[in-house]
Amino acid sequence: MNESIRFALLLCLFMRATGSAAADPPKSDVIELRTPADIQDASTMDRAIVLLSAKVSDCVQRKASSPDKCFCLYPQELSSVRKTYEVTLRKHPTWTNNVVSYVQENRTHAISFGGLKLQLQRACT
Repeated sequence: MNESIRFALLLCLFMRATGSAAADPPKSDVIELRTPADIQDASTMDRAIVLLSAKVSDCVQRKASSPDKCFCLYPQELSSVRKTYEVTLRKHPTWTNNVVSYVQENRTHAISFGGLKLQLQRACT
């Protein structure tokens, strides 16, 4: 399974577990990226997500903590995702609340910036 999709599934799990999901999720469009610069920016975001996702997945599988707490156990990776998210959306404000899709190395990747926004708004205590 594509790592971005796996992270999106984890996001849904965490939002459901913490009750932070909105009753009516915001509508989003799919933006298909074609330019190398856009694809590179999305790929950078994807890599940050994958690094955090791998750690969170391992934590959940080991039952080291509850899923919503696993997300917060990796502050360095979480900070990297937050910073990359901010930089990416400053460059691409139209991606906010949308899904971006791109093909790289014959694989399709998708990032839900709306879902990511909801997850990153959660405070870790």
